[in-house]
Amino acid sequence: MHEEMLLKGRRAVVTGAGRGSGRAIALHLARAGAAVAVVARSKSQIESTAAEIQRDGGSAWAVAVDVTSDESVNSAFPVIREALGGPVDTLVNNAGAYTARTFLDYSMDDWHSLLDVNVLGTVRMTRKFLPEMLSLPRARIINLASIAGKKASFGQSAYNATKHALIGITRCLALETGASNLRVNAVCPGFTKTEMIDIDQLSQVHGKSPEDLWRDIENTSTIRRTVSLDEIASLVMFLTTAAADGINGQSLVVDGGVVFS
Repeated sequence: MHEEMLLKGRRAVVTGAGRGSGRAIALHLARAGAAVAVVARSKSQIESTAAEIQRDGGSAWAVAVDVTSDESVNSAFPVIREALGGPVDTLVNNAGAYTARTFLDYSMDDWHSLLDVNVLGTVRMTRKFLPEMLSLPRARIINLASIAGKKASFGQSAYNATKHALIGITRCLALETGASNLRVNAVCPGFTKTEMIDIDQLSQVHGKSPEDLWRDIENTSTIRRTVSLDEIASLVMFLTTAAADGINGQSLVVDGGVVFS
């Protein structure tokens, strides 16, 4: 264990934790001492994440949850609470979906699906855990948005709309709950290589080869590369610490210098 056990005694839930940024976030929180409920639909993936945490000496439980289902979220709540040994003080809403299309090529099913996972999934989890969090001495809700919630992107209108919505929810919830010890913030990563992003699909929308498109994406950043999963997870972990008590309602960018806001 390392990172000075900054989060010892904390109880965290990370959605979409079977792969990509969610997995990295769960690993970072556990290494800092938090007990972590690793949540996603795919049981095999979250069991793999939990097993890695346990091998590293941390505390983790894999709980299969479908954030698009009220019933699944409701039934998982007592399971997670019991596994962690008390109320959740850190909720990381990371579960997300991605589809690249031009506006007219997005079907209504695409819109419904992206909104259900990216926006309503966050709403379902937050509504379930928020009441207890409001009475805790230090609590955090961290929503994984994107720089797509800060700007326009070619071939991503539906996806961008969901990320704009997450930033709006973050700001409003922070405004409503700021007098408590809860802090609500969003993390907005730039592009990074994960299984969620279908670069072949996006390159077809742009009419470029995947290699050319990825080179363009890297060159858009001031650091001439995309950010890593560890860089994203490190920002999330910082927001869970006491050092971030004064940060609320923010949408913090980690993109290597693409969006300046």
